[in-house]
Amino acid sequence: MTVLAGLAGTCATGLRAEVASGTYTNTFTDAVRIWDVSGSFNDGVAGLSLNYSLNMDDAGKFRGQGAVSAGGMDMDLYYWGSVKNISTNVTRVTLAMKLKGAVDLDGHSMTFSATLKENMEVDAVTRTMIGTASGSVHVSVMGHSASQSIPPTDVQLPLPLDMTGNWDLTLNVVPSGNRYTGDAEMKLSNGRTVPLVVAGSYNAKTDVSKLNLKSTGTGGIVRLGVTSGVAGGQINIEKLIGKALGQTIKSETQ
Repeated sequence: MTVLAGLAGTCATGLRAEVASGTYTNTFTDAVRIWDVSGSFNDGVAGLSLNYSLNMDDAGKFRGQGAVSAGGMDMDLYYWGSVKNISTNVTRVTLAMKLKGAVDLDGHSMTFSATLKENMEVDAVTRTMIGTASGSVHVSVMGHSASQSIPPTDVQLPLPLDMTGNWDLTLNVVPSGNRYTGDAEMKLSNGRTVPLVVAGSYNAKTDVSKLNLKSTGTGGIVRLGVTSGVAGGQINIEKLIGKALGQTIKSETQ
């Protein structure tokens, strides 16, 4: 996961900005949320009882298997999807599923398959994924088959209780002249952490520190670009822009 964060800062009145040095932690809440939809879910669509667990990767994507039961038939469930935000306040979750199974019917095998797609958005107030599901079902027995569409159906899935969208960014900055090295960590409300490496520079004329943060993995998933001021032992983030867990991060203090 790669995060590009921009920190641009000015000093408080009467204070001159400083070279960043040491450990700083900033907490982000309403304006800059990051959502991790990982968790176990029980979903009901068109009489199908769907049970699955999402494990979202650092790119905001997930893929896996689950189980389905309907009319006494147990079926396999395969799913894939992603999370991304289309604006600062709108985070969209897409989840596609394929189901298939078979049951003996008076000595004959009846096969069942279905496809589903759920399009949802995260409601930050209720911490719920809300949207619609649609798809189609296909049944085959004794050489005969039939298909039927599943019309759009309302779905509502609560996020795990510990997922609030809030997160912390902890920076451990080491100056060398006007250059910076160090490390950092993003920590989400559910305890998930993403380690980052830090590089950057300090401009004495403008009293502005610029930091680039990126994840230590090979996927280039999280990047943060930081321009900030440091005053009174605190790092003042005025501008934050980047990407994490498939979601664009953007915040600027005027």
